[in-house]
Amino acid sequence: MTASPGGSPPLAAVYGVPLPEVDVVEVPVEVAERFAAAHHRLRPESVGVHLGDGEVRVTATAAVAADAEAVVDDVVARIRDAGRPIVVAGPEVVRRDAVDGLHALAVALSAGVLNTWGAKGVFDWRSRHHLATVGLQAWDLDLGGLADADLIVTTGLDAAELPEPLTPDGWRGIPVVDVAPGALGSLAARVARPEVEIPFPPLRDRLAQVTRAGWARDGAPLAPTRATRAYGSIVDAGGVVAADPGVAGFWVARTLPTTALRSVVVPADPDEAGAAIATAVVARLLDPSRPALAVVDELGEPGRLGLEAAARLGVPVAVERWSPDGDLVDAAAHAERLARIVADGGTVSLATDPTQLDDVVAVAGPVTAWRSRTGSEEGRTSRGSRPGDRWGHSVAPPT
Repeated sequence: MTASPGGSPPLAAVYGVPLPEVDVVEVPVEVAERFAAAHHRLRPESVGVHLGDGEVRVTATAAVAADAEAVVDDVVARIRDAGRPIVVAGPEVVRRDAVDGLHALAVALSAGVLNTWGAKGVFDWRSRHHLATVGLQAWDLDLGGLADADLIVTTGLDAAELPEPLTPDGWRGIPVVDVAPGALGSLAARVARPEVEIPFPPLRDRLAQVTRAGWARDGAPLAPTRATRAYGSIVDAGGVVAADPGVAGFWVARTLPTTALRSVVVPADPDEAGAAIATAVVARLLDPSRPALAVVDELGEPGRLGLEAAARLGVPVAVERWSPDGDLVDAAAHAERLARIVADGGTVSLATDPTQLDDVVAVAGPVTAWRSRTGSEEGRTSRGSRPGDRWGHSVAPPT
């Protein structure tokens, strides 16, 4: 633990410029906050940064235990009386340490749960309660089963991870009830009902067809889903796969099955270039034996600074950069190369087949992840274009 100046609660780590009286993980100031954010994603502890002015600033605080928050009787009655409820969970459920409460509610309601990509891993993908990961494409909510529900229960959502809002005003005529993550457990105790079959939504089957078609293609250039399938070996070994917002991040978030919390990390903020490398480095700092991979479209300045910090810290980091001019390798060579860089560190490039995007757009609509929230210049990547623009598909929802 690192003591905080001024009597503040202890910090698990501080990133940035060294200080005599505080243990600091030395990283360039330009990426100190990215490293602190990466630490918090992997372990929801209090972390800070020191940017060289002598002041340690706390950038993230430890997860707040999900205390039993009060649930009003009207909400309980509406949820108890619903015939076909569905739950949509977002990243605040993870940050508030409320995953157990989410599990309890899903079991009590005998209901399926859709999670946004920031909440990947709240259920093992093989669980009967896990329906799909949503928020990445325009038709995710329709195909995720919301249109067939008579009540939508939301909890812990980040609006940046949804193609359209889910508010208490309702969604296309279907009522929406928002429940604070801290209230999930107490709500579950009041709405128990008999177990029923939970049907999987069309989105799951449609995406599975696209994914499996890519799995069957072993030759170069690899289908994106064939590349992400290889990443599954890292997750299965207890490791972490982190991706920057962009093409590679989309495919990781869309098609990499997740069996545990914090094993797949893809930020919702389009300006978080460099987050993948920071996450891989921090994962190895926290546990040198943990496999970690960063997947990016381009290194960019934040990525290069992250690698510079890794070299200074003596941390081997594995990076795979997806690029149209990347290496042409088949599935066997790709798996062998991944195993080598995850063990020893290194940066490699990979060419993937861009035509598989047409297939996934055909089944789930245009990509909406990382679109500008205002439609203005906000949310652009370091290359100067939003991720979807680089794919030849609109990032805006269909009109």
